[in-house]
Amino acid sequence: MKGKVLRFNKAERIAHWVHTVSFLTLLLTGLALFSMKLGNILGVSGIQTARMIHRFMAIPFAIGTPLVLLLGTPKSTFRWLKDVFTWDKDDVKFVMGFAREFFGLGAELPPQGKFNAGEKINSMLTIFGSIILAVTGLIMWQDHLFPREVVQWMYPIHDLFALVMGAVIIGHAYLALLHPGSKESINGMISGYVSEEFAKSHHEKWFMQEFNRDTGVDIKKSA
Repeated sequence: MKGKVLRFNKAERIAHWVHTVSFLTLLLTGLALFSMKLGNILGVSGIQTARMIHRFMAIPFAIGTPLVLLLGTPKSTFRWLKDVFTWDKDDVKFVMGFAREFFGLGAELPPQGKFNAGEKINSMLTIFGSIILAVTGLIMWQDHLFPREVVQWMYPIHDLFALVMGAVIIGHAYLALLHPGSKESINGMISGYVSEEFAKSHHEKWFMQEFNRDTGVDIKKSA
């Protein structure tokens, strides 16, 4: 595809959308169970339906996404995990300047790999938040198997991480759909491809290494 580079393969895109759809469904049905006002609007049968959907969608959320990644694209999954937990001085500089970029004030950000420092933070919050939500949700669901004190602690922890991840996904959606400097990234999660110009300007280190293109950046010096 002329002028385009492949950023995400099919399995990566499927895993992303399985996680997105299942989490948003869990968030909405969870709000219905959490809020008394909303629960009263739905009525008894509405609450029961929300609870049933919530429990059903917990399965693709907790199991579906990891299975697609590990079975569909294990090599890129382990590379993603390695990238997310590997930081250099450019990542720190990126985080320090990102607030200005997020609010459209403009900032000179250092070159980044396939995942910039903001995406690394988002990935870490998603990984740990998903594990905590899955474990606390399972204990709440199968509460007869655990001590009462343990089950009681699971409710505030579950609610707290659901709200944190809800805030994270709102920021993520803003950057992917609306932010003028980064909305090109959504194409990578739809077709898999982004423009060479976007790859070069936003993920310069990855662009150079993956496609052997010279952009003038000294990778060893900037790492």
